[in-house]
Amino acid sequence: MKFKKTHLLISLFFFAIACSSTVKTSFYQLQTIETAEIYHNKLQSKEIRIQLNQIKFPEYLDHPQIVIRKNDYKLQLSENHHWAEPLENEFSRIFIANFNRRIAPNHILGYSELKNIKANIQLSIEVLQLDVDNNKQAVLAVRWGLLTAKNIQWFSKKFNVPVEDNSYESKVEAQSQLIALLSDYIIKNMTL
Repeated sequence: MKFKKTHLLISLFFFAIACSSTVKTSFYQLQTIETAEIYHNKLQSKEIRIQLNQIKFPEYLDHPQIVIRKNDYKLQLSENHHWAEPLENEFSRIFIANFNRRIAPNHILGYSELKNIKANIQLSIEVLQLDVDNNKQAVLAVRWGLLTAKNIQWFSKKFNVPVEDNSYESKVEAQSQLIALLSDYIIKNMTL
């Protein structure tokens, strides 16, 4: 009888320890990517104000967890690695900051920032994919439209950036680089 009580107490003790040890959740933010290059193209020849409409995201990214793509059909949400704020908000903020650094003195404004300011161009972006795969590649697939007084143009592109190592810091850094690549690509290929 004494053995059963001792065994039960020891089992309860280890169970309590196992339940009390929790893994801490880490939070991550995308970062702007600096550039020494200011794009001297048709954007520099006149004053341009670009209105960025709300960026559309797929619902699979509407989670605080960072998404890892296991294969074409399977996604994994990281339970202990989360975005510090909604990814849609972070993406928009970082995209605007990257874009503005590259087209100074012109600027892009989020839709909510346009009060009594008339934009020359409207930019609509839809993110189709933003994740890291098992091959240590960060992937951003997007399509976007540019609406000017003359016409509307639609584009799509898929960007890939290698992830340095398997850490989540490296995965988030690679995703930050993808947003910078998108900014660069849109600016370089923008015609007015």
